[in-house]
Amino acid sequence: MLILAWLAATPQLFNRYNSPRYVYSLDIYQASWWQRITHPEMKKPAVVRLHRFESRALLGESPVVDLWHNDGIVWDVDTPGSVNRVHVGRDVVFEKLPSECTPPSPLLSCEGRS
Repeated sequence: MLILAWLAATPQLFNRYNSPRYVYSLDIYQASWWQRITHPEMKKPAVVRLHRFESRALLGESPVVDLWHNDGIVWDVDTPGSVNRVHVGRDVVFEKLPSECTPPSPLLSCEGRS
């Protein structure tokens, strides 16, 4: 009985997308059976989670959203110093992310070379 309750409450991984430089990973989960029942107005209920690519540290999770004709992904994480964000459709926005681009390192000193 406990296993059935766990299955009813757990979203299932639908798809995974990586950012252009593989710094972030975006997981889209199909809503659980229970979430589909509690959101009958949604045609494609889903939960979106954003992780760091290598450590899999969770950076954010959306509430249940309807991704029916609303599932385009925009990675706006390449600009150092600006508000970096990831859009999934028009309902999910993860903001204030560190840039994928690191600032250029200072040039090495050439002292002592002849």
